[in-house]
Amino acid sequence: MGSDPTNSVVDAESRCWDHRNLYLLGSGTFPTITTANPTLTIAALTFRASRAVLKDLAHLG
Repeated sequence: MGSDPTNSVVDAESRCWDHRNLYLLGSGTFPTITTANPTLTIAALTFRASRAVLKDLAHLG
């Protein structure tokens, strides 16, 4: 996860840089392993991604 496609796979909304209609959710997008249970963080990132998906769908009509 990052702000530049040269050093990350997804953006801040978990959208894949190479495939703009693909969202990658879960701890696999974390840049490093977590030291605590990541469930709440994963839920928050999933909520953020779902808002981005809804925004994209609203533009379709």
